[in-house]
Amino acid sequence: MIRAVIFDCFGVLVGKGFENTYRLGGGDPVKDRAFIEDMLGQANFGLVTDEDFRDAMAKQLGLSKEQWREVVSKAELPDLELLAYIKWLRGQYKTAILSNANTGVLDRKIGDELLKSCFDEVVVSADINLVKPDPRIYQLAAERLDVALNECVFVDDNEGHLAPARELGMRTVLFRDSAQAKAELEKILANPES
Repeated sequence: MIRAVIFDCFGVLVGKGFENTYRLGGGDPVKDRAFIEDMLGQANFGLVTDEDFRDAMAKQLGLSKEQWREVVSKAELPDLELLAYIKWLRGQYKTAILSNANTGVLDRKIGDELLKSCFDEVVVSADINLVKPDPRIYQLAAERLDVALNECVFVDDNEGHLAPARELGMRTVLFRDSAQAKAELEKILANPES
């Protein structure tokens, strides 16, 4: 039986992933992969502040802090339709966010009111010093929801983050767009044993 649905944030609930944001800022995410991975790694573990992260990105792209902030604000908009669906789902299932992100970022991107009305739990990597794909972060999310791992569905846009969840017994949905993800999720919820 499925009792909880857990969602990634960036690339699912907000924006189309960091590489898209970086590209919109004029960068080449392939050429700058090492820099991006290093900075995201530091931010996800809470080793740099969100402001330091933004400053490093602006400097790398040759943008002012304000220009980078504008790029991010246009690229990283919350999917309000998907959030409304999650709010509806919450009437029947426990819901959570499980995100590799820096402290405070989800509050700014989604807002405290929506976070509270849509999710029972918000698990952010920088707050707990664990990052996906570490199996312990999925276990912690299930524990906080007070459900077993095999009672969860996890939705993420990164296959590398879904594989450990499946190995732990979670059902998974690889997010490509909202309509596809909702259809796959509904299929799982309607036939949890298949």
